[in-house]
Amino acid sequence: METPSGRLSGEALVAHNLRVLRKAARLSQDDVAERMNRLGFKFHQTQVAKIERNARPVRYDEVIGLAKALGVPLFPFMTEAVASEGEPEYELQEAAFRVEAADQEWRNSHDLEQAAKARLTEAEREYAEIAERLGIEAPDFQPDFEFYPAPNSPDDPLREDADEQAPDQ
Repeated sequence: METPSGRLSGEALVAHNLRVLRKAARLSQDDVAERMNRLGFKFHQTQVAKIERNARPVRYDEVIGLAKALGVPLFPFMTEAVASEGEPEYELQEAAFRVEAADQEWRNSHDLEQAAKARLTEAEREYAEIAERLGIEAPDFQPDFEFYPAPNSPDDPLREDADEQAPDQ
């Protein structure tokens, strides 16, 4: 359904976004149906096709599941039409999706790093406690290796400073 201003709304908006985002993620309708099944819905490819054609009503809980299956935030999925391939904003939108995905990947990696550090600290504390209880001098845990800094990071000794890269004027 379109609003008086010509914008998509309701189920038509969800149908549009499902079709565009599924294709952008390079997922088949079967892939989406399988993801919905893993989320606890009884879905088949034909249901995805009917929703995309706006030929089948979609329940609110299914909209939530579809957003999860596509890995997109729920509110924009339900309220904002994404650009279709061929529209001027499509390329920028795709870049924004990649930025969001990379940001989420970085956040997950950071969380994993913090959890690993906490486990390491706890294991070292436990080791020292046991060694003390047994009257054994616990060695100081220092890694026998060094991590090389990430390329182009501030700690990278091979990094060229921006001042050195600027042409002389």
